[in-house]
Amino acid sequence: MSKNHKKLYIGIFIMIVFSVIVIFFAYVKEKKIVVENIIQESTVLSLEINNKSKTQIENSTPSPASTESTDKNTESATVIAGNTTAYLSFPPNTVFYDALVQAKNQGQIVFNGKNYLGLGFFITDIETLHSGGGKDLLYYVNGKEATVGVSSYTLKNGDIIEWKLE
Repeated sequence: MSKNHKKLYIGIFIMIVFSVIVIFFAYVKEKKIVVENIIQESTVLSLEINNKSKTQIENSTPSPASTESTDKNTESATVIAGNTTAYLSFPPNTVFYDALVQAKNQGQIVFNGKNYLGLGFFITDIETLHSGGGKDLLYYVNGKEATVGVSSYTLKNGDIIEWKLE
């Protein structure tokens, strides 16, 4: 094989490798955009509030003092999301997500999100707060930003949980 043929084959090989790399990165970027769009658009079906307005719910929701029970098997926490305040009542060692689902089923709060295998449930909308446009929903427990997701946080009696868009 002559020197010119070797150079030609090496040049073709380098062009093919370069083309594969460019195509790979273009494909990965496109997949990333598709995944981001899926995350933003995916929501869990939410139940309607049985034709009650939020004002009626807030007015009919008991205060934290009245939710405290002499029963040692019941604890309470307060959730603040936008203009809505919900008072959760739950047994000890309850995970925050489970208490939110219970409150949603009782018509106390409305939220949407998506469950990611291995990561847990991510809240994308809660009451009047909606993630998107570069802002994410974060929750704070007793004034401090949470370090784990709602599927991992175990509620404590008296917790005050506030949702914020940041």
